[in-house]
Amino acid sequence: MRKIFLGVFVLCLMTGCAAPTLISSPPPAAIEADYALTNATLIDGTGADPVSDAVLLVKGERIVAVGSAASLVVPAGVKSINLQGATILPGFINAHVHFAFNEQKLEAWAQGGVTTVRDEGIVSDLALEDLLALRDRTRSDSRIARLVSAGYMMTVPDGYGDLFVTSPEDARQKAVEELDAGVDLLKISLENGYAGQSGLPLLSDEEMAAIVTAAHERGKPVSGHITQGAYLERMVEAGVDDVGHIPYDYINPDVLKAMVAKDIYFTPTFTVFRNYGAPISSCVSNLRQFLKLGGKVALGNDYGGGPGDFELGIPMYEIAQMSRAGMTPMQIITASTLNAAHVSNLEQELGSLVPGKIADILVVNGDPLTDLQALTQIRMVVHNGIIIRDENP
Repeated sequence: MRKIFLGVFVLCLMTGCAAPTLISSPPPAAIEADYALTNATLIDGTGADPVSDAVLLVKGERIVAVGSAASLVVPAGVKSINLQGATILPGFINAHVHFAFNEQKLEAWAQGGVTTVRDEGIVSDLALEDLLALRDRTRSDSRIARLVSAGYMMTVPDGYGDLFVTSPEDARQKAVEELDAGVDLLKISLENGYAGQSGLPLLSDEEMAAIVTAAHERGKPVSGHITQGAYLERMVEAGVDDVGHIPYDYINPDVLKAMVAKDIYFTPTFTVFRNYGAPISSCVSNLRQFLKLGGKVALGNDYGGGPGDFELGIPMYEIAQMSRAGMTPMQIITASTLNAAHVSNLEQELGSLVPGKIADILVVNGDPLTDLQALTQIRMVVHNGIIIRDENP
């Protein structure tokens, strides 16, 4: 281009014509932001390599830019928060909890770095519309964790669950009613027994298929409850989107392969198995087998789903067992962020730190890729773009 311009310029000098003017592209529009997080390592939740000396810009509730300090300059006049070498992560998501329609618990989750929870089966005497009204308030109140609701767990009369169906036609009707009420996903159960009970009646294949079809027609996922490997194949054939609980007994490897082929996630919930006295080593072994086949995992501890203690905030017991099963720290972080957003049907809005997504951000001291205990060293929590916890000096 430069040679062409010089040639034309010389020709114009010889002939007396006006020299041409090069037209440059207009400069890019300045990025507008409310504040910038700087001087930190950024792990974006996608599994990509960390970004050193990172800059993240937030405007309103959204992330507007992410990059290294060498490639992204903080605009003039924008408040810059120096994180002094800390690590920036997406806000964590607990994709399997119960008793979550409680603002105190939701605030504790948010303060603990868990900015979204997925309630996997309502346990309450309140009307569904009242509960979903509370759910809706969590979307605008940054003090409390965002709540995702599966409504009532669906089963047959006297089965394990709370919403009873009696036929494939009734199953579809009940599913449509839940979806019309505004639930975020549906939950179905195949549970033969627990805590001394046995011989519980189960949904038929036709009833499960009717529920899954109704949900998928609306673009909503279905989560499946099992605890025994014998029922996993039926869940996989029904086409659920994730399975809550990694069974504590034998799983047919062909069923795990089918799960991987259908992109069905596991949400393991080691904590509830521990609390019931189930053999955790068997659960860990089953997850290890699933991972070797290329299976995907989401974080969830089944908070409130049984006796004993459950962690509010980041469920470190779950993370420890994921590590025992062979998951790397990066895989665990992805399971706790992007994968958990996926099973919550929020992957387009949450789970990774990329421009356009909601600014749910966890900042910790230390490097969780070398020491997962760094996840407990919370420095800052951002929810919907609002800094709700700030330990930054």
